[in-house]
Amino acid sequence: MEVWVNGNKIDTAGEFVADGTETHFEVGRHVCKIRATSSGRKKTGVVHDLYVDGEPIPLMTFSKTR
Repeated sequence: MEVWVNGNKIDTAGEFVADGTETHFEVGRHVCKIRATSSGRKKTGVVHDLYVDGEPIPLMTFSKTR
């Protein structure tokens, strides 16, 4: 998986795990990973979760403001 931070492509290391894949990388002094797993639903597909220093980062939600 390609990972871009502030417009720059960074080095990553990918690995297969029991329930999907993990892509490991660093941003400054922070150890990060993106975990990709199947949602179990065909219409939803793959779910990506971001972890920074071992802590999950909550999903951002966007609402229409018009």
